[in-house]
Amino acid sequence: MNVQLLAMKTGSIPVRWRPRLMLLFIIACFAAPLAAAWWLVGRWQPDGSVQHGELLNPARPLSALHFTPWHENGPDGMALRGHWVLAYVGAGRECDTACQTALYDLRQVRLALGKDMTRVKTVFLLADAPVAELRRWLATEHAAMIVGVADSTVRAELAGAFPTPGAAGEWIYLLDPLGNLLMRYPAAVEPRGMLEDLQRLLRLSKIG
Repeated sequence: MNVQLLAMKTGSIPVRWRPRLMLLFIIACFAAPLAAAWWLVGRWQPDGSVQHGELLNPARPLSALHFTPWHENGPDGMALRGHWVLAYVGAGRECDTACQTALYDLRQVRLALGKDMTRVKTVFLLADAPVAELRRWLATEHAAMIVGVADSTVRAELAGAFPTPGAAGEWIYLLDPLGNLLMRYPAAVEPRGMLEDLQRLLRLSKIG
């Protein structure tokens, strides 16, 4: 309804009420879009902000990401400070096909970050010291990945942080530079989705 039409419809209204009616009409023109926007908050999320993993809300600070380096003089949890961390928690002391695929995806996601790759560390946590064959494979294929043995407390804290506990070998966890657990991804996640989430976080983050 435009102003002219409103004026025609108010021809029979007492003159003293016409200014008030016109004012109410103008207020309604501004208030309607605001009311619609308020109603949409929490009910609609633009595609550009949808995360591809399972978000932990609120984020949970970990007591510490303690682990024992898989070889002497190897990096430990101190090397993760101030970095974003993608951690894959394996089972036992071996790495099956699904495990190898998950580690490959982590490596490729980090490399795809280009100049920002130095802000991210990839971590492979095992329940026990890796067997000799796995050690050789890791040294050849994942020399830049931090590998360690995490005790049951650390593994339980990661697995139990989400509503549905995560079994070893099934999840990849994302931590921020302050040590807060933010998200997890299924080990078989589409790497592009994980990359998009990480790129968005690095673009918006002032830390790490």
